[in-house]
Amino acid sequence: MLSRGDYEYLEKKLMDEKTNKKLEEAAQSGSTDTVIDPSSPIRRYVKWKMARTKKTGQMTFEAAKEITDKIVSHFQLIIVIIYVYCVIE
Repeated sequence: MLSRGDYEYLEKKLMDEKTNKKLEEAAQSGSTDTVIDPSSPIRRYVKWKMARTKKTGQMTFEAAKEITDKIVSHFQLIIVIIYVYCVIE
């Protein structure tokens, strides 16, 4: 488990990665006048998952992997439901 300070560091690291990815995409598109919007906050389940993932990419415990799989599948289901709802509207 990460301490509070480590979660803050993890969030900063993930936000920096997100910002850098947006900057790279803007540079690849060749647009010099593109304004980079501030990144949206990192989702809680992503931070939770990253806190329990080793550098090798494996989860720290099998139970953590099972919980992560459930969280991700539920999140994907919610996205599908929202998409279907928006298409129907």
